[in-house]
Amino acid sequence: MIGAGVTRGGGIVLGLVLACLAAASPARADWSRAESEHFIVYGEGDKSVRSYAVMLEDFDSLLRRLHGRPRDEVAPRKLPVYLVDGLGELRQVMPQAKEGMAGIYFPALTEVFAVVVRDAGGDYDLNKGDDTVMHEYVHHFMMQYYPSAYPAWLVEGYAEYYMTADLAATRLVGGVNRGRAYSLTQPAGWIPMQDVLGKRPSDLRERDIYAYYAQSWLLTHYILSDPGRHKLLAPYLDTMRGGRDPVAAWRDVYGDDPEGLKRKLRAYMDKTLPAGMLARQGPLDPPMTVTRLSPGASGLILEGQRLKLGVDKADQGRFLTTVRTAAARAPQDRFSRLVLARAETLLGDRAAGEAILDALLTADPKDEEALVALGESRLAAAADDADRRTEILAEAAKLFARAFKINPDNPQTLHGYAEAKALAPLTEAMVDIRLKAMQLAPQVGHLRLDAANALIQIGDPQNARALLTPLAGNPHGGEASQAAVALIKAIDGAAKTATKPAGEGDKKASGG
Repeated sequence: MIGAGVTRGGGIVLGLVLACLAAASPARADWSRAESEHFIVYGEGDKSVRSYAVMLEDFDSLLRRLHGRPRDEVAPRKLPVYLVDGLGELRQVMPQAKEGMAGIYFPALTEVFAVVVRDAGGDYDLNKGDDTVMHEYVHHFMMQYYPSAYPAWLVEGYAEYYMTADLAATRLVGGVNRGRAYSLTQPAGWIPMQDVLGKRPSDLRERDIYAYYAQSWLLTHYILSDPGRHKLLAPYLDTMRGGRDPVAAWRDVYGDDPEGLKRKLRAYMDKTLPAGMLARQGPLDPPMTVTRLSPGASGLILEGQRLKLGVDKADQGRFLTTVRTAAARAPQDRFSRLVLARAETLLGDRAAGEAILDALLTADPKDEEALVALGESRLAAAADDADRRTEILAEAAKLFARAFKINPDNPQTLHGYAEAKALAPLTEAMVDIRLKAMQLAPQVGHLRLDAANALIQIGDPQNARALLTPLAGNPHGGEASQAAVALIKAIDGAAKTATKPAGEGDKKASGG
């Protein structure tokens, strides 16, 4: 599932806290980092991160081949994936993670990344990939290269279809998703097909969500397995995008009412499901660099990711103590100092955090992460100081401008610079900056909303609408998706008003 961040935000005896932390948090093993063409994988042990990066690159190459994209296509941003040992470590990033979660994907403004629970053995091979990260990577891939308005069942069914890919020498695509197939054999395993066609998972009762995913997988498999049905998918999507009710659109294009479709799917499931075999093209040996992280980084890597999502107010004091304690074990380590600085600027002593960042920049004026962190801190300070807001925003803009010179393709830097210039009149250059940030991280709903609002302000609502439609249709878009739906309605409403015959509005207003 796509995870959502939590908000940012008591006195206990420090000695007791430190004693509890020491008892509950044994020293972590050293972490390693594998960087390949499209991924950066973090985890314990060189072998684990290397083999997991190999698996991810293989899956990426399969998706590219099936979608007609070059394998060596350069991604705007590499996807970081963090491998953790179990639910306990997963909760260090997202405390509300539920029992049974195998991983979570976070399209956050601060970073788009995934956290994945490793198998008990901690080892990987090409026949075994992780279903959760594969499912989420399909979402990531589609939003990167094929953003559009899709029905929620197809968004989820497509990910469920491809996540079963067998990454062996002769690769199987479209195999049986055993968990979903088993669900559909149970007496209460189905929900009405009109709910599948016309609703999102969030619209359903919790007990019906598993059936929704199972039926979405089967419906997608049913369409993709047959060239004739597959050919009708584009007209179906066009009909829906034209405003037709999803159930009526299915009947118009495919000819089935919900009950008729359910009967066809049950009959389809009773047969052996067809799958495609795809021989590997060339050897699998993706270039990558594997490095060992410092002890300071190993000790705070998960806390660093949690900071990027935000820490719930009730937990901020305890979390800050954890970071301070861990950073004190490696006081000269750049990574631990950076995490401590970000924790202080967000949750604790901003002046102390900014002093650490200033020291890091004195040591290395081209430390991009320190520049961005200091810029973000200055943005927060400006929000808290109305009298000096203009002056502080100017400071933030300079910091983001320095970071941009080091790396012009960091969406967080671009967003920060645009925010620092928010009080100035909107220019085409600033609109371009908003658009580039969105293009670099199209999975981040906040960046789509920013870019669309900028286009609306300069009088380009139709291009704004085009940016908003993938977000409006995202079944896991949350508040950002709701905001996109509201903006599209406003754009469409304004367009209808503008095209009314002269005097029509006056007649209605007067009761004529």
